[in-house]
Amino acid sequence: MLRSLSEDVVVNIKDRLRDVRHFVRSSRHDNPGGPRRPQMAEPFAPPAEIERLLGRAASVVDDTLSAAETVSRTLLPIIRAGDGAKLHGFDTYFATGRSVEGERLFRRDLYAAFKTSPRQDGGNRMPLHEAGFSQAHLAIRKKHGELLTAMHEASAESRLEAVAIVAAATLVELLVSQSGNEATDAAAGLVPLAPMLLAAAILTLSPSGMSDADLLEAAEMAVDARRERITIALASADPVKELGAIFQVLLAHLP
Repeated sequence: MLRSLSEDVVVNIKDRLRDVRHFVRSSRHDNPGGPRRPQMAEPFAPPAEIERLLGRAASVVDDTLSAAETVSRTLLPIIRAGDGAKLHGFDTYFATGRSVEGERLFRRDLYAAFKTSPRQDGGNRMPLHEAGFSQAHLAIRKKHGELLTAMHEASAESRLEAVAIVAAATLVELLVSQSGNEATDAAAGLVPLAPMLLAAAILTLSPSGMSDADLLEAAEMAVDARRERITIALASADPVKELGAIFQVLLAHLP
């Protein structure tokens, strides 16, 4: 049935299902700090015993879903999310006159990289929405068209700076698209998102033949070394400019 729906509808359905899964997982009885369900005022709050039963029921549902996912990956590997996804450069994602294909690749590749990132937070952090990548792609084209033009037309001497500022703008818009607020409110997404964009920037500047895993590992180490500066840049009055300067220095030393 999903194949008969538009890609946008399918993406939004998947995002809603991820929200439900997050709610179930955060409601487990063995969740650190206790179940995280919305607090209800008396007399609507359930008794403690009912809370425990609900928590155990959520644990059973979560364990069942986890088992089903494991089985599906084993029996149906061909339809696993992210199959065939491979990081590309910003020239591909924001190619002139190819916004539809570029948006699709941007959403597919970066979301797949996020899902496979070994450093993404497990816990109870809200999952990133796949549709948010499409929203960010549109926002970059609408709000930062001059930066994209500058990147496409940059000379060899100015290309590093132009690519770094596009990577910075992309990170800011991705954080905003996921939080629905200012980029600084989405700092929890910094670790898995920033390395992906640095890797895409490397591919834009000089494809080296390195695997995505090696590129992401190098970018992750660079982000870890500048984490505090990146966080400060996101909180500044002009996060794109400040972050772009940091990315420019990092990209100058990355493979």
